[in-house]
Amino acid sequence: MTSTDENPFAALLQDSQSKTNGVSKKFIEQILLFTLSNDCSAADTKRCLLCLADVVVADNTDDDTLGEDLLAHALFERLLLQDTDKYLLTRGENSSAAIADTLETRAVHYLHNAFARCEQVQMQCKPEERPYCAKIMELILNNASTCMRQPDLFASQSFATQWLELFEQANEHDTHTQEFLVRVATKVVEEDEPLEALGALKAVFYPMLNDLQKTIAKDNLISIKKNIFWILGYFVRDKRAAVLGEVLIDYMTPNPKAKGGDYMDTLLGQLLCISIIPKTQNSPYEYFRDVSIATQQTDPSLWQLLSHHQQSIFLLIKQLLVLSADTKQKTLQWIANCLDANKTRGHLWSTINISFEQTVHSTASDAFMTGLTAVLVRLCSPLCAPALKVLMVDPTYCAVPENERQEKQIHLVKASEETCLLPTEEGEQRLTAEKYNFITEIFYMTHKAFELGNRACIERLTRMMRELQNTQTAYQDVANSDPNNDLAKNLFRMLTDQMQQVLCIRNALAEPDTDTAILKVFEASAIWLTEIAQLPRENYEMALDKKDFAPHTLRNMELLSDTPAFVAPYMKSVPESIIDNIVGYLNFCRNFSGDQYIQMYFSSHDAFFKMILLFMGSSGLVKNPHLRAKLADALEFLLPTEISGSNRKSFLTHVFDSHPDRLKVVRSLLNVFVSIEMTGQSVQFEQKFNYRRPMYAIMEFLWTKEEHVECFRQLAQEAEANMEAIEPPLFLRFINLLINDAIFLLDESLSNLEQIKQLQRAQAAGEWNNLSHNERQQQTTNLHHLGMLARFDNILGRDTINILKLLTTEIKSTFCHNSMVDRIASMLNYFLLHLVGPKKERFKVKDKKEFDFDPAQTVIEICHIYINLSSSESFCLAVSQDGRSYSDQLFSYAENILIRISGGQLIGDMSEFAIKVQKMSAQYKEEQELLADAPEEYLDPIISTLMTDPVVLPSSKVTVDRSTIARHLLSDQTDPFNREPLTMDKVKSNEALKVEIEQWIEGKRAAARSKS
Repeated sequence: MTSTDENPFAALLQDSQSKTNGVSKKFIEQILLFTLSNDCSAADTKRCLLCLADVVVADNTDDDTLGEDLLAHALFERLLLQDTDKYLLTRGENSSAAIADTLETRAVHYLHNAFARCEQVQMQCKPEERPYCAKIMELILNNASTCMRQPDLFASQSFATQWLELFEQANEHDTHTQEFLVRVATKVVEEDEPLEALGALKAVFYPMLNDLQKTIAKDNLISIKKNIFWILGYFVRDKRAAVLGEVLIDYMTPNPKAKGGDYMDTLLGQLLCISIIPKTQNSPYEYFRDVSIATQQTDPSLWQLLSHHQQSIFLLIKQLLVLSADTKQKTLQWIANCLDANKTRGHLWSTINISFEQTVHSTASDAFMTGLTAVLVRLCSPLCAPALKVLMVDPTYCAVPENERQEKQIHLVKASEETCLLPTEEGEQRLTAEKYNFITEIFYMTHKAFELGNRACIERLTRMMRELQNTQTAYQDVANSDPNNDLAKNLFRMLTDQMQQVLCIRNALAEPDTDTAILKVFEASAIWLTEIAQLPRENYEMALDKKDFAPHTLRNMELLSDTPAFVAPYMKSVPESIIDNIVGYLNFCRNFSGDQYIQMYFSSHDAFFKMILLFMGSSGLVKNPHLRAKLADALEFLLPTEISGSNRKSFLTHVFDSHPDRLKVVRSLLNVFVSIEMTGQSVQFEQKFNYRRPMYAIMEFLWTKEEHVECFRQLAQEAEANMEAIEPPLFLRFINLLINDAIFLLDESLSNLEQIKQLQRAQAAGEWNNLSHNERQQQTTNLHHLGMLARFDNILGRDTINILKLLTTEIKSTFCHNSMVDRIASMLNYFLLHLVGPKKERFKVKDKKEFDFDPAQTVIEICHIYINLSSSESFCLAVSQDGRSYSDQLFSYAENILIRISGGQLIGDMSEFAIKVQKMSAQYKEEQELLADAPEEYLDPIISTLMTDPVVLPSSKVTVDRSTIARHLLSDQTDPFNREPLTMDKVKSNEALKVEIEQWIEGKRAAARSKS
């Protein structure tokens, strides 16, 4: 038998000896660390090598090269060796690392190390020797590719583990590992069909990623390994191997029908869940356990860890987005599908018909969603100042129907179902652009993430704060009597737990770097909203031709009217949630001490102020009056004063003094104030007054600025000039509603206080002792509930009366107009009588401060309004004509109270006013007696008083007094007799009846004069 029959590699050896283009044996030994020579003297005497002569074929020739085919087979055989120590050749002194490299049995490690040695040799060798290195490099990559594509050939080895070990050993100074991975992945793609190549890479790397995910699942913000993101970065750092990014994003993507909670179980989801708040809704809270620490309110070290972690996720996502078109598309789809799967988080928990437990499992946690928002707001950085690429956002994005989404490359699911600023007519087809850029996509996705994540979390925090306050009150009540009983101890434990939860959530939401990023995104959003709302018609027509509706240019136009002269149809496609998000964020800053960051960016004040003014006062831009009312809430945040119910003491801003559009604030505010009442919807009184509360605070502040007071005066003058306009003047409607509010609130307050007094009296008398336990509990609950209502009514009632007092210091004639004067006079008389008259004791409850009941202050405010309007004869007459509450003793009662509470100058002023009114009252009584037998047809059918200016209503044909119907139409623009639509311009003067009444009155007066 010949030698070739004995060893199949012998022929390759003979073949290699006949060729001149082999590979240098010196380089083979340097790089691959083996030799085929069993002649020790022929091999490198200084290097630790494996002798593969017995494994492959002996090569003891004097040639200094080895054929490529033989080398290829030798290298493959070397990879299969497991008992390498049997073939070790050592001479001289070799380090343990050198020996370990030579004996390496892990194929990927061996090839990686050979790759690194090859790169090093290639840099150091002569130019004519470099082709040898290139051939060896090609063989290394071919074999590495074989390992990836045919791992079954190496059944005893786990390449997933080996790659992970390589990644974990590497550091930022090691470039060989990244280059090796890229070159291997590229080789796999070259040698297989794209799908097969992707599948081969997934088969190796999925188990590795799974091991990583299991590790991350056990980690928290403190314990997570620093190299996790470094390892994941290998998949996304190099565009030459974009296929690795596909492997990563595909691994992180759940099935298309995944629920919201399933996204937490992905590798990316596990990373997003790591936060200051628990990973899942039912996991324990880990931080702020110690109550003594809780008093610090914040933990900067936790903030630093959270910021670094979220920045690392952002960089990973950003690299996926820029790696290739495929990874970008898949990453955007991951985000879009995740948001769609979690859409139920956008509902208040109290308004959805599923249990909390079901919600926990069907949607992602607060930690996950706020983490996703933190990543997306960082992606929005180019949209913010100074680049302001937000001006490239197309406002028609949410108009694209679901069936056109893929065609226009829109990833966000069901965006067309968003509730928008203006309604769409049935069957109307909204405008859409030709295409939508990445900036537009990320803008809308970020707002959706904030809506589902941070806003829902803020709502949860608000509820938890209320619960914490209730627990604090309960604990203090119990602890004051017996701090050591079991109930006190249980309440203290509950209080500690609730405090920990509140601090964890608040700190997660207020992390400074993310908070700043959110602020900048919302500043950019406010600028964008203002620009699209004010787009001139000619620019819109140009955009229509191009099918590109992004504003592109910052025009920063002045606000010229309540609603811009031209409102682009694309406003029907702008989601309400964008404004809602800005409002939610500003409210969070106000209520939870987050405004230390917003103070740093004065440009944001200008952007928010202008956006609020534009949209708050215009039903032509925002149909939903509730959303406009929320904007008033946001405007209160910009007041440079302490805010009621907030931890904030002051706020540095210049918008009310120097913003170019500041003089629009009064009109805008009154517009939204009136619109809440005129919604045509059923608005609960409590909700309505919650909307009004911040408006009162803003008005009170504005009254300290003369230029804003002048705006009130101008609106009053405008009202006086248009009293009978088709549309009742804004200021007239406003003061009509103020009076309505004051009447309702003070009436409710007095009614509740009277009931409280009765309950307190029964309790003090021991009557409750005869009741059963359940009945006593019910009475306690009733007392507490009435107390809450009374407190609410007293606070808002006092605010309403205060605004009336401020307004009447400067504006008289509007209040004294015949359509308004009787109402304000009777209101003041009614409440003054209840507060100072003989029955005032009915409202004398224990602990008035608990109910915010300050009757002395209310009396003073009411008396100021009397004095403010006392120069008007019509007002004095109206006070005297009020048959329900006025009597000659009314102001005597008031004077007694003012003396008791040190009313000062007000005592004398009221005394003079009382004399004037009393004189008019005497004249009025005389007149009433004279006209007492007026015929029925001369009396107003609504208030039964003698008409002075009768008018006929067009649809019901009923005759009423002009002042009566004018007052009615201020709050209800329908005929009071048949509910048909009605405006003042439609009523017709009944001149014949007017003349008849005047003649009858004159006849009565003439008869009286002749008698006297």
